Amino acid sequence: MGREKKLYIVIVGLLFLISNVPIDEVSAEVRSTKIIYYNGKNIVDPDNPLEPDYVITVPADLSFTEEERRIDASVSMNNLKGQRYSGVKKARVTVESKNNYALEHTDNFKRISYTLLKYDTSGKGILLHNTTPTGGDKSEIGEFSKDNTMVKSEAILGVTTIAQKNIGIYSDVLTYVVENL
Repeated sequence: MGREKKLYIVIVGLLFLISNVPIDEVSAEVRSTKIIYYNGKNIVDPDNPLEPDYVITVPADLSFTEEERRIDASVSMNNLKGQRYSGVKKARVTVESKNNYALEHTDNFKRISYTLLKYDTSGKGILLHNTTPTGGDKSEIGEFSKDNTMVKSEAILGVTTIAQKNIGIYSDVLTYVVENL
């Protein structure tokens, strides 16, 4: 019973202190924090898919909007707990665009171009493109190992001036391939 009384007195005391602070003396500082969730798909170790030593995480979905014209498309090598890989295996990741890096409208055959860039260790952007017809050599994202677990890349939407009659959903498919080295 004595403890409950003390708590009641402390709360009443705090309310008294708060109620005696003039409003014009209260100041506040506001900060914003950006919250990010990376929506990725895992591609398992191709030599051991049932008990993989690592996974390569690639973008699961890249959705452009007028406000979001630059999208993180980074690729990483992780262990099965989602942490950066620290084992001995090495892998090469390549990518190919179904529509040669253009979003196509399925009804009216219009296209909106976009670019896929990968960044080297100095931060220089390298344009990725299909180098041969579909099914041929693909653009290399990079070689991954415990010493290189991530390649920063970015998809950037091109000019999107679209006539009213052509408004709709435009899409492309990126195919990532992982091979052990």
